[in-house]
Amino acid sequence: EHDNWDFLAGKRRDAAGRRPGDEGYDPRTLQLPRDFLRGGGSKGYKKQTAAMQQWWAVKAANMDTVLFFKVGKFYELFHMDADVGMRELDLIYMKGEKAHSGFPETAYGRMAEKLVARGYRVARVEQTETPEGLKERLKKDKRGLKVVNRELISMLSQGTRTHCYLDDPEAVLHGGRRLLLSITERVRDGDAAGDDEVRTEY
Repeated sequence: EHDNWDFLAGKRRDAAGRRPGDEGYDPRTLQLPRDFLRGGGSKGYKKQTAAMQQWWAVKAANMDTVLFFKVGKFYELFHMDADVGMRELDLIYMKGEKAHSGFPETAYGRMAEKLVARGYRVARVEQTETPEGLKERLKKDKRGLKVVNRELISMLSQGTRTHCYLDDPEAVLHGGRRLLLSITERVRDGDAAGDDEVRTEY
């Protein structure tokens, strides 16, 4: 499905409306068409479910990142992220029009480590509300999304890799060292007229 959306390819814009090639274009963000989430419009988009509206809210701000999106006891990958999951993690597409794959929450550490080791950034989107909490919230405000709240709670990359109880213990033991910062020293003679001072720059 996502392969047919022009706003992801030829007519792509960043969050500020800039096109590829424009000064300041930010490929990490995406501007969604006005009618995309609610459906309809000249393109005849299908209305996105409440959960997919949550997914797009995070994805549109993190297009360079693979989202592990929590649904019950599973992490699910959608659209272009599902393509990465199939290619890099040997996941299988689920039935349906949109690319969709997933894995049990217990495999989070192993799956995240594989992608990070291959140069991907991984974002974990967790459910931060229980079904009971959702019912109570909707009693007070019926206008909100009728789905449990979800939030981006962590972002992993090769430079920021940390380990917690969800992570693969083997990665802790055999992860090796990763470069976070490098400092070089350069000695320069004075570069202004009459400037004989020798400077050390870092």
